[in-house]
Amino acid sequence: MKEKILICDDDDKQTERFENKVNRALNKIGADETFKIKRLSQDEFEDSITTLRDRQIGLREYGDFSNKTTKFDGASICIIDYDLLKNEARQFLTGENLAYSVRCFSTCKLIVGLNQFGNNSFDLTLKGHSESFADLNLGEDQLDNPNLWQGTWTERRQTFRPWYWPNLADSLRNFDDRVQDVKQNLDKPICKVLGFDSDMFRLLPRAVVQFIGKGDDKEPVETTFRDFVTESGNGLRPKDKEISKGEVLARVGAARISKWLERCVLPEQDILVDAPHLVSRYPSLIEGDRKKIGTWNKTAQLVGHHQLGLNSESIEPYRFKKEHWISRPVWFWDQLREHGRIKELTDPWLTAKPDWVFCEDASRFYRRNGCREFLADTSSPFTRRFAKGFKNVDYRPRVRFSL
Repeated sequence: MKEKILICDDDDKQTERFENKVNRALNKIGADETFKIKRLSQDEFEDSITTLRDRQIGLREYGDFSNKTTKFDGASICIIDYDLLKNEARQFLTGENLAYSVRCFSTCKLIVGLNQFGNNSFDLTLKGHSESFADLNLGEDQLDNPNLWQGTWTERRQTFRPWYWPNLADSLRNFDDRVQDVKQNLDKPICKVLGFDSDMFRLLPRAVVQFIGKGDDKEPVETTFRDFVTESGNGLRPKDKEISKGEVLARVGAARISKWLERCVLPEQDILVDAPHLVSRYPSLIEGDRKKIGTWNKTAQLVGHHQLGLNSESIEPYRFKKEHWISRPVWFWDQLREHGRIKELTDPWLTAKPDWVFCEDASRFYRRNGCREFLADTSSPFTRRFAKGFKNVDYRPRVRFSL
């Protein structure tokens, strides 16, 4: 059975344009046989929104909702345009409001928010928009990028492909495993379920950990998935927090904590570190000819850790094992940098810096000349990053190029 991609907007011409863009991307990589695209008619759109509202009321008042289905149920990916001003259901004036309701009151898996932050933007903070209930925020011009749907990119020419994008196909496959994790561990601390060391978790920067809780009597290290969904302000809204239906709590917890890992934790690159940033610091971990840039680019893929061209066995004890929670192989940096068998740690003065840098907007290494340095919005020492720079891409906020 094909995975269903649902496209939602209040303008039929726009939904058709969005569909064509997604189709082009899927056709380029031969994935059009895997997915089926469905555009909601205006009647279907309005009816589904009304049903979501009724479900929300039913859960608030009775702890359950009727069996009436919506078009959002069973959707693998829902693409929601931000501007819904024409829709007649006035309680939903933005795609963000709709994304919240689809996440909480339907069985849709992944949500892609469209155009809330521009048609073709790149986030120079690298922190994204963790407050958004969309699992990924994109611009319309980015919908036809085939590398949004795969983990390897073989094109030799320069191609815009932000490293912070996941592989949507993999994210979809992993969604059910995340939900199952939360279901089975709803009242267990998030840090233990994810495999974080408690002492390390206590040292997380305030900017990272504040997403999980309000700073009440319970420390973040003790925060459970239920606590997060009902009390943090980043899960259910205050009037919805009394909802006790486990399926709702599990789906919200799985989606929101996954986004926290992707857009709050990972950008720091000193809590969890991914392969291209790791080899930029410790080139000796690369297997193969380190004088060839292609060897380095093998590490910049969204594939399994054993496919990255790394000496992964030596650092296996420090790998983040809950692979279905995050879009790429990552390792615990604090533990890894204490590893005594890495050459750069034993002979730091003999370490040779490469002639190339990793570009966050291209997901590839390029020679330093011609790349542009910027400062990411992180609390870690690793704020200096690089961008290749592409025409027609709106780099925001541009002040980060001049800091």
